[in-house]
Amino acid sequence: MTTKRLKVLIPAVQVILLVSATVWHNVAWHNYDYAQHDTALRSAGIPLGILAKLNFPLLVLWFPVFLFLEWACSASYLSLPSGVALVAVAVVFGVAILTSVGLFWRFVVSEVEMRRHGNSFIRSSSRIIEGVKAVLFAGTGIGGVAYAYWDGHRLQLLGRGRTGAIIGGLFLVVWSLVLIDIAVQDLMVAARKK
Repeated sequence: MTTKRLKVLIPAVQVILLVSATVWHNVAWHNYDYAQHDTALRSAGIPLGILAKLNFPLLVLWFPVFLFLEWACSASYLSLPSGVALVAVAVVFGVAILTSVGLFWRFVVSEVEMRRHGNSFIRSSSRIIEGVKAVLFAGTGIGGVAYAYWDGHRLQLLGRGRTGAIIGGLFLVVWSLVLIDIAVQDLMVAARKK
């Protein structure tokens, strides 16, 4: 029953956040003068920040790609596409992100169901691989707590989106607890293997 709710609730929340960010961005882009433009765009960033924190493990996996794109955009010797080619690259990148989010949540719901029955998609027969995986999950969980603290403090200092910081921080803490719990469970399974 819980997985059926997750299958509906998570995509609905993500669509609502994405539509909210899009509406705020379009409102800011078309209806405000330059002085109010920045405030309206920051309002569009609040649902996007919450959306990123809701997909925290996926954000960790996409992080190297984002770093590369930031480097590529700032490098003066690279000739980046413009016009129609830029739109095509943006569409392909957007489709890749949306597809990965869909597949990620499909995997999460399936993994929850498998773990409920004592199995897992990501279990290995090797104790070493199980140990490394548990350390990665625990490290990501601890990193999530640190990121929640840092981001909440940063948003507080900037005076931006207290509600978004609280909701996003809660998502990060929940993900952190889940990842640390998975790490502990997998370490216990690895310890029982011969």
